[in-house]
Amino acid sequence: MDFVITTAAELLKNPRPAKKNSDEPEKISSKKSYDRDGKTALMKATDLLAYQEQSSKNLKRKLIARKYEEPEVDEAIEKLKQYNYLNDEDACRRQFEIFYKSGKLSVRQICVKLIQRGFDENFVRSLVPENAGEHDLKAAEILLEKKFDRRKFEKLDAKEKLKYRNKIWQQLATRGFDGETVQNAMEKFSLF
Repeated sequence: MDFVITTAAELLKNPRPAKKNSDEPEKISSKKSYDRDGKTALMKATDLLAYQEQSSKNLKRKLIARKYEEPEVDEAIEKLKQYNYLNDEDACRRQFEIFYKSGKLSVRQICVKLIQRGFDENFVRSLVPENAGEHDLKAAEILLEKKFDRRKFEKLDAKEKLKYRNKIWQQLATRGFDGETVQNAMEKFSLF
């Protein structure tokens, strides 16, 4: 027993690198990589898709961040597309409709959100309907109803009213509403 421990200790101090035969080509491992839970890229991709609908670009980014090899990730994504578990156009269309019907975001903000999620910019822009201006005005009005306190506004002096108007303008502008839409919504609420 002492002999084995001593030999192991010696190996730890002076490990010998394995000799490489320069005549043999380097073998490429066909083994799949596994994460901490013992899952392949395909298994992890299906887990991620079960949790939330993803774009293929976003799914690839997440799998690579989890240390899966890129060829394995590409293979998993192709397999998911083949079985129609991953369809960027359908997913983008569904998410656009959900955001659009909620009426809480401007069309511009919806587009930015979907592009950030990895969907194709041209396809996202093609989903914008003709009546996007009407939608934006309604969404801005809904936000004003939630954020605007008319009683508080009426009690303010002229200088404070100007600050309050600017604050509301800024809130709506940061949500992607253009200047004309913000102005129309604020006029409806007698903020001018």
